[in-house]
Amino acid sequence: MKFNELPFHESLVKALDKIGYTELTPIQAKSIPFAMEGNDLTGLAQTGTGKTMAFLLPTLHRLLSAEEEEALPYALVLAPTRELTIQIAEEAKKLLEFTDFGVATIIGGTDYKSQEQALGNKACIIVATPGRLIDFVKNHGLSLENIKVVILDEADRMFDMGFVQDLKYIFHKCKNRKQSLLFSATLSYEVVRLASKYLNDPIEVHINPEKVITERIDQNLLHLGREEKLPYLVNSLLHNEIEGLGIIFTNYKMNIPKIVSVLRRFGITATGLSSELDQKKRIRLLRDFKAGKYKYLIATDVASRGIDIENIDVVYNYDLPQDAENYVHRIGRTARAGRKGMSIGFCSETDYTELERIERYLNSKIPIGEIREEYLEFPKGEFTPVFADEAIPGEKKYQDRERGERGGRGGKPRRGGEQRGGEHRSGDRSENRSGDRGRGKGKGEKHHPPAKMSHPHEGEGDHKHPAKMTHHEFKHGGHSKDGKGKGQHKKNQSGNSYKKNDPRRNLFDINEVKKSKKQKQSIWQRILSIFKKD
Repeated sequence: MKFNELPFHESLVKALDKIGYTELTPIQAKSIPFAMEGNDLTGLAQTGTGKTMAFLLPTLHRLLSAEEEEALPYALVLAPTRELTIQIAEEAKKLLEFTDFGVATIIGGTDYKSQEQALGNKACIIVATPGRLIDFVKNHGLSLENIKVVILDEADRMFDMGFVQDLKYIFHKCKNRKQSLLFSATLSYEVVRLASKYLNDPIEVHINPEKVITERIDQNLLHLGREEKLPYLVNSLLHNEIEGLGIIFTNYKMNIPKIVSVLRRFGITATGLSSELDQKKRIRLLRDFKAGKYKYLIATDVASRGIDIENIDVVYNYDLPQDAENYVHRIGRTARAGRKGMSIGFCSETDYTELERIERYLNSKIPIGEIREEYLEFPKGEFTPVFADEAIPGEKKYQDRERGERGGRGGKPRRGGEQRGGEHRSGDRSENRSGDRGRGKGKGEKHHPPAKMSHPHEGEGDHKHPAKMTHHEFKHGGHSKDGKGKGQHKKNQSGNSYKKNDPRRNLFDINEVKKSKKQKQSIWQRILSIFKKD
């Protein structure tokens, strides 16, 4: 279906023509006609499916087409993160370009005065995060009595972040609402409960998440040791050029400065997004990322639902997410607006439980890619570092610690056997799988994730790039076209070591990860025996 087939207000038609939207996405085609009629609606769809336009267009159409002038503000949109709130507001401003209405963005981290001015500038729609909105209602005299339409975007995420009571309070304050629209990526118990309480006989619109993933995203899984992830990532980014942008997700915010510092050392333009940045810096960073100043953005799941950028070509899962649903949210950053995309996941010996959850949630196996052995060590040669004078929170601290470990003690090699050149004294990589157990504890080390990685160092010798890959090889993380990389996961493997000639090798024994019930029982029996009488 095309946008010109729907009877939108003429000002919206002009705006859509200028933006360049022509075809409706499935969630838009299913939800917009019902929402334009004033029905309450619940939309179940993954990120990147066009949900924003699915609720903005019918809401603004009803406002502009009203026979009598509506009291302002007319509509309220609630979102879980500041980044997502800003992006929704930007889309609303584009649609209202040919009207005299405005948009008010109510978020934390910015001054109250500018937000109060926006509210007084004929704001027909408020886009807000729950906490800051309640602050305005309680302390700045904002009334929500004129609100006719309430929209919840990514409702499941708001419940995960603990906004349940806030949402109930806001619904209570919107006493005169006539329509409620709820959009969510997953259908949790709390989402259903809220919909049943505050929505009036809502129409349900569902988009199959599995279909979206399999049709538009080329997934790949690589089995790597924990200390092999970082060098493999560096090599992959150096040798696999992309036209657009890329996002690298990690489970731990303490990993962000490490990854950013290493990538920049090898000449890769990267930056990190974490909760430690203030709002102005976060907005500027995302703006620079969109503009192409940085090729790669390293982020945690806090930012995974707040990024709406169309030209994301690839998503790397440096760590597999602990929540299976977050895997869908992460890779949903690519393949936006009908485009195709790629996702590459790194699975180490500590990620196997997460992998099982993800594949059970997807109801399918993620194809396994072949490992390029030359990618398992940091590239040698001379590289020109980038953004040497620009540091994200934690980056300088990591660099200082890294310098101390490499040469701060008379240039002695690290206790784990790793020397200055990033090489191990032993040629057998399997001897170094135990991680950095000999590493000294710094001030903030208790915050570090349990899965520690080796640190890169400048190498010596000439740097040579391997031959350019074909498009098929790049799509599969640098793997050959013979199809050997695709197959099923082997849950049971013989022996505790891998075969070097198997590029799909699993670096861990499942029996070591999952302790047998017999072992657990024997430990319990030993504990009970202490209390038994002779």
